[in-house]
Amino acid sequence: MGVILDNVSSPLFRALLPPLEDALAKTGRPVFLCNTDDSCERQADLIEKMAAFDAEGIIVCPATGSTPEHFSVQNVRMPLVFVSHAPPDSGFDVVLGDDCEAARLATDRLLALGHRRVAVVGGDPGAFCFGERLRGHRAALDEASVTSDPSLVRPLRPTVDEGFRAARWIAGLSPRPTAAICYNGSVALGLFHGLTREGLFPGRNFALIGHEDIEEASLVEPPISVTRVPREEMGRRAAATLLERMDNPDAPPNRVVLEAELVVRGTCGVEVRATH
Repeated sequence: MGVILDNVSSPLFRALLPPLEDALAKTGRPVFLCNTDDSCERQADLIEKMAAFDAEGIIVCPATGSTPEHFSVQNVRMPLVFVSHAPPDSGFDVVLGDDCEAARLATDRLLALGHRRVAVVGGDPGAFCFGERLRGHRAALDEASVTSDPSLVRPLRPTVDEGFRAARWIAGLSPRPTAAICYNGSVALGLFHGLTREGLFPGRNFALIGHEDIEEASLVEPPISVTRVPREEMGRRAAATLLERMDNPDAPPNRVVLEAELVVRGTCGVEVRATH
Protein backbone atom coordinates (compact mmCIF):
# COMPACT_ATOMS: atom_id res chain seq x y z
CA MET A 1 0.00 0.00 0.00
CA GLY A 2 1.32 3.45 -0.85
CA VAL A 3 0.74 6.86 0.72
CA ILE A 4 1.91 9.82 -1.38
CA LEU A 5 1.89 13.27 0.25
CA ASP A 6 2.58 16.66 -1.28
CA ASN A 7 4.58 17.78 1.76
CA VAL A 8 5.43 15.13 4.30
CA SER A 9 6.73 17.76 6.76
CA SER A 10 3.39 19.57 6.92
CA PRO A 11 2.00 19.80 10.48
CA LEU A 12 -1.35 18.65 9.12
CA PHE A 13 -0.08 15.14 8.59
CA ARG A 14 0.98 14.71 12.21
CA ALA A 15 -2.64 13.94 13.05
CA LEU A 16 -3.71 12.38 9.75
CA LEU A 17 -0.95 9.81 9.25
CA PRO A 18 -1.00 7.70 12.44
CA PRO A 19 -4.63 6.51 12.17
CA LEU A 20 -4.28 6.09 8.40
CA GLU A 21 -1.14 3.95 8.69
CA ASP A 22 -2.58 2.00 11.63
CA ALA A 23 -5.75 1.11 9.71
CA LEU A 24 -3.79 -0.07 6.66
CA ALA A 25 -1.19 -1.94 8.73
CA LYS A 26 -3.95 -3.95 10.42
CA THR A 27 -4.66 -5.60 7.07
CA GLY A 28 -1.17 -7.13 7.16
CA ARG A 29 0.08 -5.07 4.23
CA PRO A 30 3.22 -2.94 4.48
CA VAL A 31 2.72 0.80 3.99
CA PHE A 32 5.19 2.90 1.98
CA LEU A 33 5.19 6.65 2.63
CA CYS A 34 6.43 8.96 -0.15
CA ASN A 35 6.89 12.72 -0.48
CA THR A 36 6.45 14.61 -3.76
CA ASP A 37 7.64 17.98 -2.41
CA ASP A 38 4.59 19.33 -4.26
CA SER A 39 6.01 18.26 -7.64
CA CYS A 40 3.69 16.81 -10.28
CA GLU A 41 6.69 15.21 -12.00
CA ARG A 42 7.85 13.44 -8.86
CA GLN A 43 4.27 12.44 -8.14
CA ALA A 44 3.97 10.78 -11.55
CA ASP A 45 7.28 9.00 -11.04
CA LEU A 46 6.21 7.64 -7.65
CA ILE A 47 2.88 6.39 -8.99
CA GLU A 48 4.66 4.70 -11.88
CA LYS A 49 7.09 3.00 -9.48
CA MET A 50 4.26 1.83 -7.23
CA ALA A 51 2.47 0.36 -10.21
CA ALA A 52 5.67 -1.40 -11.30
CA PHE A 53 5.97 -3.00 -7.86
CA ASP A 54 2.31 -4.10 -7.89
CA ALA A 55 1.02 -1.82 -5.14
CA GLU A 56 -2.51 -2.88 -4.20
CA GLY A 57 -3.68 0.69 -3.74
CA ILE A 58 -2.53 4.22 -2.99
CA ILE A 59 -3.72 7.25 -1.03
CA VAL A 60 -2.62 10.56 -2.53
CA CYS A 61 -2.58 14.13 -1.32
CA PRO A 62 -1.97 15.55 -4.81
CA ALA A 63 0.64 18.10 -5.77
CA THR A 64 -0.41 21.62 -6.69
CA GLY A 65 -1.21 21.79 -10.38
CA SER A 66 -2.39 18.19 -10.65
CA THR A 67 -5.26 17.62 -13.06
CA PRO A 68 -7.57 14.62 -13.51
CA GLU A 69 -5.47 13.66 -16.53
CA HIS A 70 -2.50 12.99 -14.24
CA PHE A 71 -4.55 10.20 -12.67
CA SER A 72 -6.40 8.88 -15.70
CA VAL A 73 -7.26 5.21 -16.00
CA GLN A 74 -4.44 4.82 -18.50
CA ASN A 75 -1.92 6.07 -15.92
CA VAL A 76 -3.37 4.57 -12.74
CA ARG A 77 -4.44 0.94 -12.79
CA MET A 78 -4.79 0.44 -9.05
CA PRO A 79 -7.34 1.66 -6.48
CA LEU A 80 -6.65 5.30 -5.59
CA VAL A 81 -8.10 7.65 -2.98
CA PHE A 82 -7.44 11.38 -2.74
CA VAL A 83 -7.08 12.79 0.76
CA SER A 84 -7.20 16.41 2.02
CA HIS A 85 -7.80 17.84 -1.47
CA ALA A 86 -8.38 16.61 -4.99
CA PRO A 87 -8.69 17.70 -8.62
CA PRO A 88 -12.33 18.47 -9.43
CA ASP A 89 -14.28 15.76 -11.24
CA SER A 90 -11.37 13.32 -11.03
CA GLY A 91 -13.56 10.22 -11.02
CA PHE A 92 -11.72 8.80 -7.99
CA ASP A 93 -12.72 8.46 -4.34
CA VAL A 94 -11.99 11.54 -2.23
CA VAL A 95 -11.87 12.28 1.50
CA LEU A 96 -11.49 15.96 2.31
CA GLY A 97 -12.58 18.76 4.60
CA ASP A 98 -15.20 21.34 3.72
CA ASP A 99 -12.87 24.20 2.75
CA CYS A 100 -15.66 26.38 1.43
CA GLU A 101 -17.62 26.15 4.68
CA ALA A 102 -14.48 26.74 6.75
CA ALA A 103 -13.92 30.05 4.97
CA ARG A 104 -17.57 31.01 5.40
CA LEU A 105 -17.37 30.35 9.14
CA ALA A 106 -14.24 32.49 9.49
CA THR A 107 -15.63 35.35 7.41
CA ASP A 108 -19.02 35.26 9.13
CA ARG A 109 -17.29 35.57 12.50
CA LEU A 110 -15.37 38.65 11.42
CA LEU A 111 -18.39 40.24 9.76
CA ALA A 112 -20.40 39.74 12.94
CA LEU A 113 -17.73 41.71 14.80
CA GLY A 114 -18.13 44.58 12.35
CA HIS A 115 -15.10 44.03 10.14
CA ARG A 116 -15.59 44.97 6.50
CA ARG A 117 -12.02 45.00 5.17
CA VAL A 118 -10.75 41.47 5.65
CA ALA A 119 -7.46 40.38 4.06
CA VAL A 120 -7.05 36.84 2.73
CA VAL A 121 -3.41 35.85 3.14
CA GLY A 122 -1.48 32.90 1.71
CA GLY A 123 -1.89 29.94 -0.59
CA ASP A 124 -1.28 29.12 -4.23
CA PRO A 125 -4.17 29.89 -6.62
CA GLY A 126 -3.32 26.59 -8.31
CA ALA A 127 -4.08 24.67 -5.11
CA PHE A 128 -7.48 22.99 -5.04
CA CYS A 129 -8.50 24.25 -1.60
CA PHE A 130 -7.45 27.85 -2.37
CA GLY A 131 -10.35 28.30 -4.78
CA GLU A 132 -12.81 26.64 -2.41
CA ARG A 133 -11.84 28.88 0.48
CA LEU A 134 -11.98 32.00 -1.64
CA ARG A 135 -15.41 30.93 -2.85
CA GLY A 136 -16.65 30.51 0.73
CA HIS A 137 -15.16 33.85 1.77
CA ARG A 138 -16.80 35.71 -1.09
CA ALA A 139 -20.13 33.97 -0.53
CA ALA A 140 -20.15 35.21 3.07
CA LEU A 141 -19.32 38.75 1.91
CA ASP A 142 -22.10 38.63 -0.67
CA GLU A 143 -24.65 37.50 1.93
CA ALA A 144 -23.66 40.45 4.11
CA SER A 145 -23.81 42.85 1.12
CA VAL A 146 -20.10 43.60 1.47
CA THR A 147 -18.21 44.15 -1.77
CA SER A 148 -15.36 41.73 -2.36
CA ASP A 149 -12.07 43.58 -2.93
CA PRO A 150 -9.49 41.61 -4.99
CA SER A 151 -6.70 43.86 -3.67
CA LEU A 152 -7.18 42.28 -0.24
CA VAL A 153 -6.25 38.78 -1.50
CA ARG A 154 -2.54 38.00 -1.18
CA PRO A 155 -1.43 34.60 -2.56
CA LEU A 156 1.92 33.43 -1.23
CA ARG A 157 3.74 30.27 -0.19
CA PRO A 158 2.08 28.82 2.93
CA THR A 159 5.04 29.24 5.29
CA VAL A 160 5.78 31.08 8.53
CA ASP A 161 8.32 33.35 6.82
CA GLU A 162 5.90 34.39 4.09
CA GLY A 163 3.21 35.12 6.68
CA PHE A 164 5.65 37.26 8.63
CA ARG A 165 6.53 39.31 5.54
CA ALA A 166 2.84 39.74 4.61
CA ALA A 167 2.35 41.90 7.70
CA ARG A 168 4.17 44.78 6.04
CA TRP A 169 1.85 44.48 3.03
CA ILE A 170 -1.19 44.70 5.32
CA ALA A 171 0.21 47.70 7.19
CA GLY A 172 0.84 49.50 3.89
CA LEU A 173 -2.67 49.15 2.51
CA SER A 174 -4.95 52.17 2.50
CA PRO A 175 -7.50 51.91 3.91
CA ARG A 176 -5.87 49.25 6.03
CA PRO A 177 -7.64 45.93 6.70
CA THR A 178 -8.87 45.41 10.23
CA ALA A 179 -8.73 41.61 10.06
CA ALA A 180 -7.13 38.74 8.15
CA ILE A 181 -7.88 35.12 7.34
CA CYS A 182 -4.79 33.01 6.69
CA TYR A 183 -4.39 30.00 4.39
CA ASN A 184 -3.01 27.78 7.12
CA GLY A 185 -1.65 27.76 10.64
CA SER A 186 1.92 28.44 9.53
CA VAL A 187 0.95 31.62 7.67
CA ALA A 188 -1.19 32.71 10.62
CA LEU A 189 1.68 32.17 13.04
CA GLY A 190 4.08 34.20 10.89
CA LEU A 191 1.56 36.97 10.34
CA PHE A 192 0.82 37.08 14.06
CA HIS A 193 4.45 37.93 14.82
CA GLY A 194 4.88 40.20 11.80
CA LEU A 195 1.86 42.30 12.73
CA THR A 196 3.30 43.13 16.14
CA ARG A 197 6.35 44.61 14.39
CA GLU A 198 3.94 46.89 12.51
CA GLY A 199 2.11 48.00 15.64
CA LEU A 200 -0.87 45.74 14.99
CA PHE A 201 -1.67 43.35 17.82
CA PRO A 202 -3.99 40.39 17.14
CA GLY A 203 -6.67 40.32 19.79
CA ARG A 204 -6.26 44.03 20.59
CA ASN A 205 -6.39 46.19 17.46
CA PHE A 206 -6.50 43.54 14.73
CA ALA A 207 -8.45 40.30 14.24
CA LEU A 208 -6.83 37.13 12.93
CA ILE A 209 -8.09 33.67 11.97
CA GLY A 210 -6.08 30.82 10.46
CA HIS A 211 -7.18 27.71 8.61
CA GLU A 212 -5.88 24.23 9.47
CA ASP A 213 -5.05 24.18 13.17
CA ILE A 214 -1.47 23.52 14.27
CA GLU A 215 -0.24 23.09 17.83
CA GLU A 216 1.81 26.28 17.79
CA ALA A 217 -1.28 28.38 17.07
CA SER A 218 -2.63 27.68 20.55
CA LEU A 219 0.68 28.39 22.31
CA VAL A 220 1.10 32.10 21.49
CA GLU A 221 -0.57 34.81 23.55
CA PRO A 222 -3.31 35.44 22.70
CA PRO A 223 -3.94 32.04 21.06
CA ILE A 224 -4.81 32.17 17.35
CA SER A 225 -8.39 31.44 16.29
CA VAL A 226 -8.61 28.76 13.58
CA THR A 227 -10.91 26.68 11.47
CA ARG A 228 -10.25 22.95 11.44
CA VAL A 229 -11.53 19.58 10.33
CA PRO A 230 -11.02 16.28 12.22
CA ARG A 231 -7.68 15.17 10.74
CA GLU A 232 -7.60 11.88 12.64
CA GLU A 233 -11.00 11.02 11.21
CA MET A 234 -9.79 12.04 7.76
CA GLY A 235 -6.96 9.53 8.03
CA ARG A 236 -9.26 6.74 9.18
CA ARG A 237 -11.82 7.47 6.48
CA ALA A 238 -9.17 7.59 3.75
CA ALA A 239 -7.89 4.15 4.75
CA ALA A 240 -11.40 2.73 5.01
CA THR A 241 -12.35 4.18 1.62
CA LEU A 242 -9.30 2.62 -0.04
CA LEU A 243 -10.05 -0.79 1.47
CA GLU A 244 -13.68 -0.51 0.34
CA ARG A 245 -12.53 0.36 -3.19
CA MET A 246 -10.29 -2.71 -3.25
CA ASP A 247 -13.24 -4.89 -2.26
CA ASN A 248 -15.65 -3.19 -4.69
CA PRO A 249 -13.63 -1.91 -7.66
CA ASP A 250 -16.70 -1.20 -9.81
CA ALA A 251 -18.63 0.85 -7.24
CA PRO A 252 -19.36 4.53 -8.06
CA PRO A 253 -16.79 7.07 -6.79
CA ASN A 254 -17.19 7.88 -3.12
CA ARG A 255 -16.92 11.50 -1.91
CA VAL A 256 -16.49 12.06 1.84
CA VAL A 257 -16.58 15.68 3.01
CA LEU A 258 -15.82 16.23 6.71
CA GLU A 259 -17.47 19.10 8.54
CA ALA A 260 -15.38 22.15 9.41
CA GLU A 261 -15.56 24.03 12.70
CA LEU A 262 -14.43 27.42 13.92
CA VAL A 263 -12.35 27.43 17.09
CA VAL A 264 -12.68 30.90 18.63
CA ARG A 265 -9.63 31.93 20.62
CA GLY A 266 -8.14 35.25 21.58
CA THR A 267 -7.30 36.74 18.18
CA CYS A 268 -10.80 37.17 16.72
CA GLY A 269 -12.70 38.78 19.55
CA VAL A 270 -11.85 42.26 18.29
CA GLU A 271 -14.78 44.38 17.27
CA VAL A 272 -13.96 46.76 14.43
CA ARG A 273 -14.46 49.87 16.55
CA ALA A 274 -11.59 48.66 18.75
CA THR A 275 -9.19 48.95 15.81
CA HIS A 276 -9.49 52.71 15.46
